[in-house]
Amino acid sequence: MRKLVKVLILLLIVLFFSIGCVYATGFSFLATANKTEVKPGDTISINLNIADIDAGELGINTIEAVLEYDKNVFEPITSSDFTGANNWSITYNNETGENEGKFVAVIVQTGVTEDQNIGTLNLKVKSGVSKQTTKISFTNIKTNDGSTEISTADQNISVEIKASENTDILPNQDSDQNGNKNQGQSINDGEKDTMPEENRSPNVLPQTGSYTYLILIACGILVIISIIGYIKYNKNKDIDKK
Repeated sequence: MRKLVKVLILLLIVLFFSIGCVYATGFSFLATANKTEVKPGDTISINLNIADIDAGELGINTIEAVLEYDKNVFEPITSSDFTGANNWSITYNNETGENEGKFVAVIVQTGVTEDQNIGTLNLKVKSGVSKQTTKISFTNIKTNDGSTEISTADQNISVEIKASENTDILPNQDSDQNGNKNQGQSINDGEKDTMPEENRSPNVLPQTGSYTYLILIACGILVIISIIGYIKYNKNKDIDKK
Protein backbone atom coordinates (compact mmCIF):
# COMPACT_ATOMS: atom_id res chain seq x y z
CA MET A 1 0.00 0.00 0.00
CA ARG A 2 2.73 2.45 0.99
CA LYS A 3 4.63 1.61 -2.20
CA LEU A 4 1.62 2.44 -4.35
CA VAL A 5 1.07 5.74 -2.56
CA LYS A 6 4.73 6.67 -3.07
CA VAL A 7 4.52 5.81 -6.77
CA LEU A 8 1.37 7.87 -7.23
CA ILE A 9 2.90 10.86 -5.41
CA LEU A 10 6.05 10.57 -7.54
CA LEU A 11 3.89 10.48 -10.66
CA LEU A 12 2.09 13.64 -9.54
CA ILE A 13 5.43 15.40 -8.98
CA VAL A 14 6.68 14.38 -12.44
CA LEU A 15 3.46 15.64 -14.05
CA PHE A 16 3.76 18.94 -12.18
CA PHE A 17 7.28 19.64 -13.38
CA SER A 18 6.78 18.39 -16.95
CA ILE A 19 3.64 20.47 -17.48
CA GLY A 20 4.94 23.42 -15.52
CA CYS A 21 7.92 23.69 -17.87
CA VAL A 22 5.54 24.49 -20.74
CA TYR A 23 4.96 28.08 -19.62
CA ALA A 24 3.17 30.80 -21.55
CA THR A 25 5.75 33.05 -23.14
CA GLY A 26 4.95 36.70 -23.65
CA PHE A 27 6.00 40.26 -24.47
CA SER A 28 4.53 43.75 -24.60
CA PHE A 29 4.35 46.17 -27.53
CA LEU A 30 3.88 49.82 -26.56
CA ALA A 31 2.96 52.66 -28.91
CA THR A 32 3.16 56.16 -27.40
CA ALA A 33 2.37 59.43 -29.23
CA ASN A 34 4.28 62.65 -28.50
CA LYS A 35 0.93 64.51 -28.56
CA THR A 36 -2.74 63.61 -28.85
CA GLU A 37 -4.21 67.06 -29.65
CA VAL A 38 -3.27 68.43 -33.07
CA LYS A 39 -4.40 70.81 -35.80
CA PRO A 40 -4.59 70.23 -39.56
CA GLY A 41 -1.06 70.12 -40.99
CA ASP A 42 0.56 68.94 -37.72
CA THR A 43 2.74 65.82 -37.47
CA ILE A 44 2.44 63.17 -34.75
CA SER A 45 5.44 61.04 -33.75
CA ILE A 46 4.73 57.62 -32.26
CA ASN A 47 7.46 55.76 -30.36
CA LEU A 48 7.36 51.96 -30.79
CA ASN A 49 8.74 49.98 -27.85
CA ILE A 50 8.94 46.36 -26.70
CA ALA A 51 9.03 45.28 -23.05
CA ASP A 52 8.40 42.40 -20.62
CA ILE A 53 10.04 39.91 -23.00
CA ASP A 54 9.69 36.32 -21.78
CA ALA A 55 10.84 34.18 -24.69
CA GLY A 56 13.74 32.15 -23.35
CA GLU A 57 17.46 32.80 -23.75
CA LEU A 58 17.22 33.39 -27.50
CA GLY A 59 14.74 36.27 -27.14
CA ILE A 60 12.87 37.72 -30.13
CA ASN A 61 14.04 39.32 -33.39
CA THR A 62 10.82 39.93 -35.35
CA ILE A 63 7.70 41.98 -34.61
CA GLU A 64 4.62 41.89 -36.85
CA ALA A 65 1.49 44.05 -36.63
CA VAL A 66 -1.28 45.71 -38.61
CA LEU A 67 -1.48 49.51 -38.64
CA GLU A 68 -4.96 51.03 -38.91
CA TYR A 69 -5.68 54.75 -39.37
CA ASP A 70 -8.20 57.01 -41.08
CA LYS A 71 -6.89 57.94 -44.52
CA ASN A 72 -9.29 60.88 -44.63
CA VAL A 73 -7.52 62.37 -41.61
CA PHE A 74 -3.84 61.48 -42.15
CA GLU A 75 -1.62 61.61 -45.21
CA PRO A 76 -0.94 58.13 -46.68
CA ILE A 77 1.76 56.27 -44.73
CA THR A 78 4.72 54.62 -46.47
CA SER A 79 7.82 52.78 -45.24
CA SER A 80 9.71 56.09 -45.26
CA ASP A 81 7.49 57.30 -42.40
CA PHE A 82 9.00 54.60 -40.17
CA THR A 83 12.47 55.05 -38.66
CA GLY A 84 14.12 52.03 -37.04
CA ALA A 85 16.10 52.27 -33.80
CA ASN A 86 18.66 50.08 -31.99
CA ASN A 87 19.49 48.16 -35.22
CA TRP A 88 15.82 47.37 -35.96
CA SER A 89 14.60 47.91 -39.52
CA ILE A 90 10.91 48.37 -40.34
CA THR A 91 9.07 47.70 -43.59
CA TYR A 92 5.47 48.67 -44.27
CA ASN A 93 3.01 47.57 -46.95
CA ASN A 94 0.84 50.49 -48.13
CA GLU A 95 -0.31 48.81 -51.33
CA THR A 96 -4.01 48.00 -51.66
CA GLY A 97 -4.68 44.30 -51.16
CA GLU A 98 -4.97 41.62 -48.54
CA ASN A 99 -1.68 42.63 -46.87
CA GLU A 100 -2.36 46.37 -46.78
CA GLY A 101 -1.38 47.95 -43.47
CA LYS A 102 1.04 45.20 -42.38
CA PHE A 103 4.40 46.21 -40.99
CA VAL A 104 7.32 44.03 -39.95
CA ALA A 105 10.22 45.04 -37.70
CA VAL A 106 13.35 42.87 -37.86
CA ILE A 107 16.71 42.94 -36.10
CA VAL A 108 19.48 40.93 -37.78
CA GLN A 109 21.37 39.71 -34.74
CA THR A 110 20.88 37.57 -31.65
CA GLY A 111 17.34 37.86 -30.33
CA VAL A 112 16.44 40.70 -27.99
CA THR A 113 15.63 39.91 -24.35
CA GLU A 114 15.57 43.42 -22.84
CA ASP A 115 13.14 46.35 -23.07
CA GLN A 116 13.98 48.77 -25.87
CA ASN A 117 12.75 51.19 -28.51
CA ILE A 118 12.49 49.63 -31.98
CA GLY A 119 11.56 52.74 -33.97
CA THR A 120 9.32 55.74 -34.63
CA LEU A 121 6.31 56.38 -36.89
CA ASN A 122 5.44 59.88 -38.14
CA LEU A 123 1.89 60.71 -39.29
CA LYS A 124 0.89 64.05 -40.83
CA VAL A 125 -2.64 65.41 -40.43
CA LYS A 126 -4.18 66.54 -43.71
CA SER A 127 -4.99 70.20 -44.22
CA GLY A 128 -8.67 71.13 -44.15
CA VAL A 129 -9.64 68.26 -41.83
CA SER A 130 -12.66 69.04 -39.66
CA LYS A 131 -12.68 69.01 -35.88
CA GLN A 132 -13.05 65.40 -34.75
CA THR A 133 -11.56 62.53 -32.74
CA THR A 134 -9.79 59.75 -34.61
CA LYS A 135 -7.85 56.64 -33.70
CA ILE A 136 -4.51 55.08 -34.65
CA SER A 137 -4.39 51.35 -33.93
CA PHE A 138 -1.80 48.56 -33.94
CA THR A 139 -3.57 45.21 -34.07
CA ASN A 140 -2.69 41.53 -34.45
CA ILE A 141 0.70 42.18 -32.82
CA LYS A 142 2.89 39.11 -32.53
CA THR A 143 6.38 37.62 -32.51
CA ASN A 144 7.78 34.14 -31.84
CA ASP A 145 10.51 32.49 -29.82
CA GLY A 146 11.65 30.31 -32.71
CA SER A 147 8.98 27.66 -32.21
CA THR A 148 5.94 29.24 -30.57
CA GLU A 149 3.91 32.22 -31.75
CA ILE A 150 3.59 34.92 -29.09
CA SER A 151 0.80 37.50 -29.27
CA THR A 152 0.15 40.63 -27.24
CA ALA A 153 -2.61 43.17 -26.73
CA ASP A 154 -3.62 45.71 -29.38
CA GLN A 155 -2.48 49.31 -28.98
CA ASN A 156 -4.89 52.19 -29.61
CA ILE A 157 -4.07 55.90 -29.63
CA SER A 158 -6.92 58.43 -29.59
CA VAL A 159 -6.14 61.73 -31.32
CA GLU A 160 -8.25 64.88 -31.13
CA ILE A 161 -8.17 67.14 -34.20
CA LYS A 162 -8.64 70.79 -33.31
CA ALA A 163 -9.92 73.40 -35.75
CA SER A 164 -7.31 75.56 -37.45
CA GLU A 165 -7.08 79.13 -36.26
CA ASN A 166 -8.92 81.69 -38.45
CA THR A 167 -10.46 78.85 -40.43
CA ASP A 168 -14.10 77.85 -40.43
CA ILE A 169 -14.82 74.26 -39.57
CA LEU A 170 -15.77 72.45 -42.74
CA PRO A 171 -17.10 68.92 -43.04
CA ASN A 172 -14.62 66.37 -44.27
CA GLN A 173 -15.09 66.15 -48.04
CA ASP A 174 -12.49 63.47 -48.76
CA SER A 175 -13.83 60.16 -50.01
CA ASP A 176 -12.32 56.81 -50.88
CA GLN A 177 -11.76 55.50 -54.40
CA ASN A 178 -15.28 54.06 -54.57
CA GLY A 179 -16.88 57.45 -53.78
CA ASN A 180 -18.13 56.28 -50.37
CA LYS A 181 -17.35 58.69 -47.52
CA ASN A 182 -15.31 57.31 -44.69
CA GLN A 183 -17.14 57.52 -41.35
CA GLY A 184 -13.99 57.35 -39.20
CA GLN A 185 -13.91 53.57 -39.17
CA SER A 186 -10.77 51.52 -39.75
CA ILE A 187 -9.85 50.61 -43.30
CA ASN A 188 -8.82 47.13 -42.25
CA ASP A 189 -11.69 44.70 -41.64
CA GLY A 190 -9.79 42.26 -39.44
CA GLU A 191 -10.15 39.42 -41.95
CA LYS A 192 -6.84 39.98 -43.73
CA ASP A 193 -3.80 37.77 -43.50
CA THR A 194 -1.66 38.50 -40.48
CA MET A 195 1.54 39.14 -42.50
CA PRO A 196 3.05 39.12 -46.00
CA GLU A 197 3.75 35.68 -47.42
CA GLU A 198 7.49 36.27 -47.61
CA ASN A 199 7.67 37.14 -43.90
CA ARG A 200 5.74 34.13 -42.57
CA SER A 201 7.50 32.18 -39.83
CA PRO A 202 7.76 28.49 -40.82
CA ASN A 203 6.21 25.82 -38.62
CA VAL A 204 4.75 28.25 -36.12
CA LEU A 205 3.19 26.32 -33.27
CA PRO A 206 0.04 27.36 -31.40
CA GLN A 207 0.65 29.59 -28.43
CA THR A 208 0.67 27.81 -25.10
CA GLY A 209 -1.68 29.09 -22.46
CA SER A 210 -3.35 28.49 -19.15
CA TYR A 211 -4.81 25.15 -20.32
CA THR A 212 -1.63 23.40 -19.11
CA TYR A 213 -2.50 24.32 -15.53
CA LEU A 214 -6.01 22.94 -15.92
CA ILE A 215 -4.49 19.67 -17.16
CA LEU A 216 -2.19 19.63 -14.12
CA ILE A 217 -5.13 20.12 -11.74
CA ALA A 218 -7.10 17.35 -13.49
CA CYS A 219 -4.14 14.95 -13.22
CA GLY A 220 -3.80 15.74 -9.50
CA ILE A 221 -7.49 15.05 -8.89
CA LEU A 222 -7.24 11.73 -10.75
CA VAL A 223 -4.24 10.68 -8.64
CA ILE A 224 -6.03 11.58 -5.39
CA ILE A 225 -9.17 9.69 -6.46
CA SER A 226 -7.00 6.65 -7.31
CA ILE A 227 -5.38 6.72 -3.85
CA ILE A 228 -8.75 7.01 -2.05
CA GLY A 229 -10.24 4.22 -4.18
CA TYR A 230 -7.30 1.93 -3.49
CA ILE A 231 -7.52 2.54 0.27
CA LYS A 232 -11.27 1.77 0.30
CA TYR A 233 -10.64 -1.34 -1.78
CA ASN A 234 -8.08 -2.66 0.75
CA LYS A 235 -10.44 -1.94 3.69
CA ASN A 236 -13.28 -3.85 2.04
CA LYS A 237 -10.90 -6.66 1.20
CA ASP A 238 -9.81 -6.93 4.85
CA ILE A 239 -13.46 -6.93 6.01
CA ASP A 240 -14.30 -9.77 3.59
CA LYS A 241 -11.42 -11.83 4.93
CA LYS A 242 -12.71 -11.51 8.49
